[in-house]
Amino acid sequence: MFISNLDASCLEHNFITTRFAVNNSAVIEKILKSGIKNLYIDTSKGIDIQDAYTQNEVSQKLDFEKLKSAEDYKIPSKQVSVKEEIEKARGIYKEAHNIMQDLMGDIRLGKQVEIEKVQPISEQLVESVFRNKDALISLSRIKDKDHYTFMHSVSVAGLMITFSRAMGFDMNLIKEIAIGGMLHDVGKMMTPDNVLNKPGKLDDGEFNIMKSHVVYSKELLEGKPGITQAALDVAAMHHERIDGTGYPLGLKGDEISQVGQMSTIVDVYDALTSVRVYKSAWEPNLALKKLLEWSEHHFNPVLVKQFIRCLGIYPIGTLVELDSGNVAIVIEQGENDLLNPFVRIIYNTRKKGIVPVRELDLSKTDDHIVKSVSPQTYQIDLSAFY
Repeated sequence: MFISNLDASCLEHNFITTRFAVNNSAVIEKILKSGIKNLYIDTSKGIDIQDAYTQNEVSQKLDFEKLKSAEDYKIPSKQVSVKEEIEKARGIYKEAHNIMQDLMGDIRLGKQVEIEKVQPISEQLVESVFRNKDALISLSRIKDKDHYTFMHSVSVAGLMITFSRAMGFDMNLIKEIAIGGMLHDVGKMMTPDNVLNKPGKLDDGEFNIMKSHVVYSKELLEGKPGITQAALDVAAMHHERIDGTGYPLGLKGDEISQVGQMSTIVDVYDALTSVRVYKSAWEPNLALKKLLEWSEHHFNPVLVKQFIRCLGIYPIGTLVELDSGNVAIVIEQGENDLLNPFVRIIYNTRKKGIVPVRELDLSKTDDHIVKSVSPQTYQIDLSAFY
């Protein structure tokens, strides 16, 4: 057979390419050891198999329309608009990034993790999300590949706060989870630079070294004042998978706490939607679809659906094409309509160029989203329009 797509996050395996012919059993063994349960084959280049889903059948199963109902999910209210919160959120995000950069630099020098440096900024992140979650999430969409580790830590914290609030957790627990999100990757500072910053796929040995960062994170945080079990679960379990194919312990199902299961979803989502030295960023809508697809084996499907409802079917920062031919950035979710968010129109496909910026509430117009698109399709720099 000829594999056309391994149908897995590139962070979960170390295959150099996802398109290749299977010509020996060693390849199959490597696929199985990577925890991959489903993949796509190109039947024009290799043999087919009966009774397997076609790509179209899989797409039909991943119908976001089924998630649009808010009957079993109440969208958390907003205290202020995105416009009012964005500058505060920008300052908090920048300060959190600087704190994480300093803290991780200290760890690399052999110093202890100073939890007290993280607690105040974690509380500010919580307060920002409670005022308006969309402001902070919009900032986490823009990352610098050279500072990925620090920015990813802040983004995971913000997304975990948003997710936890939507789950109805109490404020104290949310603050604990925020600290866990900020510190979940501190073990990467024990990983050699040539592995951590390698501008390409890791080989088998390097991949195993990278996996050890979870163990190091737990060792650095366990027993420290200010680190609760919830915070530790984020750090120790964010690479576990409910089918037991994750690491470092290969935990299954309820062996992974609810907070741990949430962290696996958030960590993969933020990694997929971030640019790295060896990969481009996935569009948020595509990342959510893949999470939903993978939830058949790797993630808690109930939690994945709740996460999608919490972020919106078209998360903040998604570039979308409308019926009118206009292209817009999603800037804020509607109060009760996951399919019709607030957008900022910036481009027109018929005029093939940038247009005067204006904002639109899609729930109050006949102009609706046709599809999400990549900024590269129209050579658009998203950061210029935030």
